[in-house]
Amino acid sequence: MTSGTLEKPLDVGGPLSRRAAALANVRWFRALAWRALRDGGPRAELRASNARAAARIVLRQAKREALVARLARQALDARV
Repeated sequence: MTSGTLEKPLDVGGPLSRRAAALANVRWFRALAWRALRDGGPRAELRASNARAAARIVLRQAKREALVARLARQALDARV
């Protein structure tokens, strides 16, 4: 007996997986910053600041990639 559900192909390397990876990286960097402050090791404030800066860079790059992908799709659609 066959199932009535359809399998959706994975979005490997597509916009959804890139967005998920960027969000996971941002969460990881923010957790790293929190851990650095909580541990109170040497130069904890500097390490936390660097981790937060890395999170901002990841977000900025993901937004830039999304914009470029959207512009490329629009250009391809306009060509057709």
